[in-house]
Amino acid sequence: MGWVTAEPAETATEFTGESYERQVDYLGLFTPDTGAAQHRLLTARVGVIGIGGIGGIVAQHLAAAGVGRFWLVDDDRVALDNLNRQFTYTRSDLGRPKTEALADYLGAIRAGVETVGVRRRITTTGDLAASLPPDLDLVVVAADTPPELPAVVADWAAGTLTPTAIGAVGVGVGLWGPVVDPARGGCWTCFEQARRTGLTDGEREVEDRSTAPAPFSFGPANTVVAAMLAHDIVEFLCSGTCPTLGRRAALDFTRQQITHSEESTCTCPTTS
Repeated sequence: MGWVTAEPAETATEFTGESYERQVDYLGLFTPDTGAAQHRLLTARVGVIGIGGIGGIVAQHLAAAGVGRFWLVDDDRVALDNLNRQFTYTRSDLGRPKTEALADYLGAIRAGVETVGVRRRITTTGDLAASLPPDLDLVVVAADTPPELPAVVADWAAGTLTPTAIGAVGVGVGLWGPVVDPARGGCWTCFEQARRTGLTDGEREVEDRSTAPAPFSFGPANTVVAAMLAHDIVEFLCSGTCPTLGRRAALDFTRQQITHSEESTCTCPTTS
């Protein structure tokens, strides 16, 4: 396990030309100091757990926006049935570890991206400690198994004060958020408790029975959720805030409606 660096090595000055100017202008939506925002992206260190239909596309967008370093965590290999929705891979990648294939893809779209591939299935906080450094700027949770993964990542993140973000697609609905920042009092447990309290008894019963991933997947649905999640992550990295900080966004694909949960208020004394 080690760095894979796309050549030539990239610096802020190598983002040049009209496309760079337009990107920096766009960052002005997040903060008036666009130069500082671009520097924060170039020096950002991001972990991505699960690099399939959501995680791979999130990494694609973050790399193109300027994020400099990635830890790519996945134990899977590229399979033919991935290609309808995991658009960072092609037929030439079949059988390759996803960590290797995605590292090559990110290096092909932007020079200077540094990646560490970690071929491991995450089930415990010990797995995370063995896979990720404790000083990342953000960790993306994009794997759909095991069901308790968000809570496992939250436990590790609380100890390392690492911000986290999550994205998932269910049957007819896409979800992204919350972005949780433990250093500012954010807590996944409190968010989940507040969210569950707002469900009806019937909704809780359905949710408790539906612990398995969705039985089918659709490329556009995964891509939309991944793009919205990446947009919020870029804003968070540039400015420290975003629409899903402490909140979850839900997109109903059939109605094309987006709703946001209420922002949770953490009551844990260890994070206040």
